[in-house]
Amino acid sequence: MIKINLLPGKEKRDFLRVDLYLFFLVLAIALASFGAVYYTNEHEIANYNKKIETTKKQIAELQSVYKEYLTIDQQKKEIQRRIKAIDSIKEGRALSARALFDLTSVIKDSVWLKTFKKTEDKFEMDGRSLENESISNLIETLSKVPYLKNVELRSVEDAVEDGMAVKKFVIIGDIVL
Repeated sequence: MIKINLLPGKEKRDFLRVDLYLFFLVLAIALASFGAVYYTNEHEIANYNKKIETTKKQIAELQSVYKEYLTIDQQKKEIQRRIKAIDSIKEGRALSARALFDLTSVIKDSVWLKTFKKTEDKFEMDGRSLENESISNLIETLSKVPYLKNVELRSVEDAVEDGMAVKKFVIIGDIVL
């Protein structure tokens, strides 16, 4: 018996050739995309370098303005320091004058002051009295003055001045506005 094959025959494909074409096609696409990315990056780098150069030129042009700003700022700080010093002198001057004015009304005939020293926020009085009671009354009265705080008697000593027995005293405290 004779066998006849009526089915079409299988064509042999050349898979190696198709795979090689596909490989070169993918390689060409990959190289083209890498080239496009490289070109884009190079272009952006060049643009950024140009921007950096123009910014450096602008900074160089503005250096004189910046130096002028620094000198003006330094002058401003100096003026503010001077104004602050003047204000503190004014404040202290008014307080000292007020303290001396009030002391004249507080001190009795049997008490007299030798010195009145005022530092920033402290005061010290050196005085003489004929009796201890006058010193005590002076301290109580000074304690009631609103801007004199922490009034204390530092010392009391017996002394002889101009042939007269007196009490030498020192009063300290805080003076605040």
